[in-house]
Amino acid sequence: MTTKLVLIAALTATSTCLGQANSLSYYLSAAEKNNPSLTEYANLLEIGRYENQLITAENSSFQVDVSSEVMVAPYFNNDGKFIDVTDQPSANAYGYAEPISNGALYSAQLNIYKAIFNRAQVADLLFQNRVRNQAVHLSEAEVRHQLFKTVTSSYILVYQLQKKQEINTELVKDLGNRLQVAQILVKKGILQQSDYLLLQLEIDNRKLELQQIGNALKDAKLNLNNAAGLHSGQAGALPPPEIPFDPTVVPAFTTTDQVPMAEVSRALKDSMANRPPPEMEPANTLYTDSLPYQYERKFVNDSLQLLAEQQVFENTYKPQVTLYGNTGLNAVELDRMYHNLGFSAGVKLSVPIYDGGQKRIRQLQKEIQYRNLESRRDNQAVVLQNTLQSLLEQIESLGTSLDLVKAQLQKQEQLLELYKGKMVQGQVSIIDYLKLVENYKMLLDTQLQMEVNRWFLKNEYNATNW
Repeated sequence: MTTKLVLIAALTATSTCLGQANSLSYYLSAAEKNNPSLTEYANLLEIGRYENQLITAENSSFQVDVSSEVMVAPYFNNDGKFIDVTDQPSANAYGYAEPISNGALYSAQLNIYKAIFNRAQVADLLFQNRVRNQAVHLSEAEVRHQLFKTVTSSYILVYQLQKKQEINTELVKDLGNRLQVAQILVKKGILQQSDYLLLQLEIDNRKLELQQIGNALKDAKLNLNNAAGLHSGQAGALPPPEIPFDPTVVPAFTTTDQVPMAEVSRALKDSMANRPPPEMEPANTLYTDSLPYQYERKFVNDSLQLLAEQQVFENTYKPQVTLYGNTGLNAVELDRMYHNLGFSAGVKLSVPIYDGGQKRIRQLQKEIQYRNLESRRDNQAVVLQNTLQSLLEQIESLGTSLDLVKAQLQKQEQLLELYKGKMVQGQVSIIDYLKLVENYKMLLDTQLQMEVNRWFLKNEYNATNW
């Protein structure tokens, strides 16, 4: 949990972002602001908040509509008339029975409906929507987390190539100084012309390598800018990446007893009883914030989704009471239509009796789904612990190796200075000097690669440990 809080605080610090235009926090903040997927999730959450209003409007508010109908059921061969619309047909007429059709219907009504005694059902629907919104929150957090990991990896790669460019530029500069000295020594007859040409060839090879590094650096900067949603520009040199790292947080996996899904989920739901209604909570509220790891947060939310679905389904088995009323015109005779203005009202009660055992079948299905969630959660806990432990061991091993390489570099630098002095006196051949330079460069590259690998491992650890 500590790692997550430190990481989030470091990555979203706006003041740091504004203060260092090329820092890692700047690119992370830009990526969070410009990423289209995060914008889509924000819009989905806004839609979810409107869904609360929709649920209330559909289930707690009066429903009013206007209906109008004109229906004609004529009779044939009625008192010598081929076709006639009447509510008093003769015995020889052909048509629908008069008590059924009354010959015609002229209707224009205002209808009002309202479900009553359904507060519990509405509360379950709102709870279900809250859980759905929570799932969107979790997906948004996961996208943001992976985005930070991607941007950090891109930043590390840019810094690595930038550092390699600096190392090779410095090496070419130093070799150029040695070339000037070699030219003087050739004129004095201390070195041969072939030594001078060999040194010049080495400089050309380094310049070619510098050009290749420069091309790779351009591509890496392009990828970093694309990941952060920034326009490509002539940005300055990047500072070393500052990656927060807390190796003390490692989850301890413990097995869980088999508890019925409904019991666990209802306990989780009861713990939310004192929370404000969804419309009163901030848009970014997560009721799983107290859980340290993403797999736990997803498990809780998925469990609550199963519970919410089951409760909404079971609400269809409760008595449904609806008030209704209408007023307007409802007539069967045109000439007496004004006498048929009126109203009616009533109460409708619907009580389910038997459904063939569907309710129990649905409960069994949810129990199986819950067991699947438990199995996935337990497996993810084991994988998480093993992965974090492995990453910690690799980081520690790299730190030890890096200390050894730094010690070797100090000796190589001292030896290189000695060779420079001896080369001026003609006591060391150019070939021996170039071998030493090559070994020194290899050690610099090894040191840089180890530092980069350790940054990558820390980034992976932070991305995993949440």
